[in-house]
Amino acid sequence: MKRSLLLVALSIVTQMAFCQPDKTAYYKADSYTYEGITLPFRQLDMNQDKDGKSILVVQLHGGTARGTNNTSQLSASAVDSVEIYLRVHGTKAIFLLPQCASDRQWNESTRSVTTPMTEVLSHWLQDFIASNDVDSTRVYITGYSMGGSGTWRMLNDNTTMFAAACIAAANPLMVEAAKVKLTPVYAIAGENDNIMDAEKIEQFATSLQTLGGEARYDMLTGCDHFATCDGAFTRERLAWMFSHKRNTPTAIHLNENNVNTVPEQFYTINGTPTNASAMGILIVKQANGTVHKIIKR
Repeated sequence: MKRSLLLVALSIVTQMAFCQPDKTAYYKADSYTYEGITLPFRQLDMNQDKDGKSILVVQLHGGTARGTNNTSQLSASAVDSVEIYLRVHGTKAIFLLPQCASDRQWNESTRSVTTPMTEVLSHWLQDFIASNDVDSTRVYITGYSMGGSGTWRMLNDNTTMFAAACIAAANPLMVEAAKVKLTPVYAIAGENDNIMDAEKIEQFATSLQTLGGEARYDMLTGCDHFATCDGAFTRERLAWMFSHKRNTPTAIHLNENNVNTVPEQFYTINGTPTNASAMGILIVKQANGTVHKIIKR
């Protein structure tokens, strides 16, 4: 079996290396708008002829791919690594590649902007999961460099959304270990990275472990920032990430029993308490915690 997968992988890698396929031809272009901010993204639907729901994989790019052309984020080695893995394993999946604007960062302080990009990403993914045939227990996020920092923040802000994450060459900024520990994460840093701080990344991974979180950390010997971004997403690390599944779905399913209990409690789709007047997709629970209904405004 392993030999068969290896031969398939070598075949796919060889084809991609020599044919250099134009990803704009098969990664569908789309966009999402929230609070007046437009998020361009590319979408690749893979192995859709297979039974069951698709897993969802999101990748946040580094700073050099920022813009509005909706193509720059396609050229990274990290994209190839994930795509090849999913093809080799025949995984039914949707692979999403959003693009951050040139004047923005994936991880932003609310002091500098009214609507940080992680808020845009969170609402985009909530809506995407709700409107597509996605296995909400198998939503994964990866990121490198600036996108890795954004991935840390997404784990911090969405503690029940992701099954696992893989992060390369990225400092954990504006995040709390007590929140991030709730999602399994694989962090990779480069020994010679002069842009990100490998020691801080290791310390944060250790703090996640100390708090009872499932965290792995690898130091890539002799690698600078760019080599780390290119080489982090190996078959073994991706296999670790994809082996995880959330115990509870991101999009909570209805319980058709006991639908008349009051009072009601309102939550966003990622589990954050809110009020009855909030907009978007709301989960309505009974006082005992049972899901009563899901509404969309």
